Formats: sequence, structure tokens, C-alpha cells
Amino acid sequence: MEESNGGDDDENARASDDGDGGGDDDDGAYADDFAYPDFVPEFLRFNKEDLATIAITFAVSIGFRHFIAEPRYIPSLSMYPVFDVGDRLIAEKLTYRFEREPEAGDVVIFNPPKTPKTKNVSDEVFIKRVVAVAGDVVQVKNGELFVNGTSRGKELKLEPMQYAYGPFTVPEKNLFVMGDNRNNSFDSHVWGPLPIDRVIGRATVKYWPPSKIGGLPSYQAVSVMSAPPVRATAS
Repeated sequence: MEESNGGDDDENARASDDGDGGGDDDDGAYADDFAYPDFVPEFLRFNKEDLATIAITFAVSIGFRHFIAEPRYIPSLSMYPVFDVGDRLIAEKLTYRFEREPEAGDVVIFNPPKTPKTKNVSDEVFIKRVVAVAGDVVQVKNGELFVNGTSRGKELKLEPMQYAYGPFTVPEKNLFVMGDNRNNSFDSHVWGPLPIDRVIGRATVKYWPPSKIGGLPSYQAVSVMSAPPVRATAS
């Protein structure tokens, strides 16, 4: 809706432009859908068609954000160097709905599970990388992350990991997620596995700052191999 400069002529001109080209009576009825108090500025005096357009636009926007994709802002360094503070990204929601479940290497946005360590943040949205899926064995030792005995994510690591973890087998319908900045991330090594139904979407593109516009770097770590079978030792 364009802002008019006041006066009946302007109102009728606007109504004529938006209407069906009817007579003066129709234009007047269109312009006077609502009896606004005098203190309401002209640019806030919406008619029924304006309100319908706004409502439809809002509904489409909400639907797109809920079902297809949504923008996200990076507030911390837990995913550095792939994401820096202030970076903005698009997370799409169709892949996990219609194509496949999350895989190792995917960067996901999610609500943390409700655990004693996440009870105050379980409704917030986190972003981490999937490093293991159901059935995988995760272990951190000697400054490295291992999945099913294979070192993972060396190309993402800023420094040797300063803690030990596991071995831990990821339960069914769960993921193991970690920040790329391993030593500065509140992730699965602290609060446990992530249920798949807490995942919101998959990060795909950075759109801010302009110098970083584009897709995310690929996850070049070697493929995860099946965990070796446990062999019984002779008594």
C-alpha cells in the first residue's frame, strides 16, 4: 500500500487504482472500510484489501519458515572456523522430511534434548555437526575423535581435543553431534546423544557476510567403517 498525501481526492485515486474501475460510490465505499480515529496516521489506515494482503503474506512467510527453510544467526564460536560469530545461514527442512535421515558430516540446527545439563536451554536452537549416527561407537582419545575406530574430522580441528570420552555407542533414533571448535562446544560429549526428532533442519548456505556467500565446505573425513566384531578370547 502506498502512502497518500491526505485528502479525499488522494483516497479516491488510490481506491480507483486498486479496484475494478467502478464508479464514485464504489470508490468511496472501498476507501472507507474502517472509521479510523483522527489521530491514526494516514499511512496506517489500511482497508480490507490491504489487510487481506498483509495476512496472506504473513501466512506464506510463516509457512515457508516452518516447513521449507529458515534463516539463522551464529552467536558463538562453537562451530569456528566453518562459522564465525555473526555469520548468517539458511537451514532447509525438506531433506530430512522426504529424502533421508541426518548423516555424518551434516550441519544441523536443533533443540537440545531435555537433560539435567540442558534443562535451561532445551527450547533454544543449537547448530552442530553430526559426527556419528545410531550404532556408531564414539570415542575421544589422544586428542582425536574416533568413530568406529577411525579418526574423524581432522580437517575441521583447530587443536588437539583436550578431553577424553567414551567409548559410547549411539542409541537408535539418535545422533552424536559436536561443534567443529571441539574444545569450546556445548555438545553431545557433555549432554549426550541427540534424538533425531529434535532436529529442525540442515544448514546449507551462508548468506552473510557477503564475502562468505556460498555453500558449506564438504566434510572430507574418511568414510566411517563398521565397528569390528568383538572376538571371544580363549580361556
